[in-house]
Amino acid sequence: MADKTILITRPLGDERALTDMLHDQGYRVIHEPLTAIYLEHTQRHMIESALHDEPDAIIVTSRHAVNALALLTGLRDPLLLCVGEATAQAALSLGFERVSTGGGTAQKLTELITESYDSGSRFLYLSGKHTRLNFATVLADYDMGIQHLIVYEAVASEQLSDIVIAQIKRNTIDGVSLLSPRAAQILMRLIEKANVADAAQKMEAFCLSEAVAENMHGNWKAIHITGEPTLASMVECVNNTFRRQT
Repeated sequence: MADKTILITRPLGDERALTDMLHDQGYRVIHEPLTAIYLEHTQRHMIESALHDEPDAIIVTSRHAVNALALLTGLRDPLLLCVGEATAQAALSLGFERVSTGGGTAQKLTELITESYDSGSRFLYLSGKHTRLNFATVLADYDMGIQHLIVYEAVASEQLSDIVIAQIKRNTIDGVSLLSPRAAQILMRLIEKANVADAAQKMEAFCLSEAVAENMHGNWKAIHITGEPTLASMVECVNNTFRRQT
């Protein structure tokens, strides 16, 4: 696949695993972060206060939430309920001792919590500013208490880089990987802002879920949805698509 180039849109630092996986398959990779991550340092006292109340577990749905927790507290023994393996591995690498995995999606993590905990259970939920699922609302229906703290913000880029704009115009980008609905929304806005929407017709979009794909409007060459919400499934989807074309 040495003649195919994939655009990765993850924040700086998050792109490494997918980049390595695509490189191993022979693809060229361009990284264009669509958001920049900023830690909410002012939440240190709130986290310490919440942990002092000894919640049954801490809910984290991203590596950035785990990083924030590690930076804002020295405690490593609270139980972490992580949305997926990547988040769980990040927690373990940062020294957290009790880590559980929720199945890869927020919905599956919700099911795990409601099936494993009784009414009256209390949780601390750490997230970014932009979330799709409100755990507080869902768990309240099960008489569970949840304190939600925003510990980071993913600030959207204002424009695509000149290099990426030029490559889109020259039709040298074959595919773009998108792992969240917000990433898809930002990309569409920046493509339109750069006046390269017509050139996007030459690119194929690889989306981690139906929710991501729903935000991809315009005349893309094709829009693909991975079979599972994992990086391995993303690479498999890319491979299956381009191997059919050779």
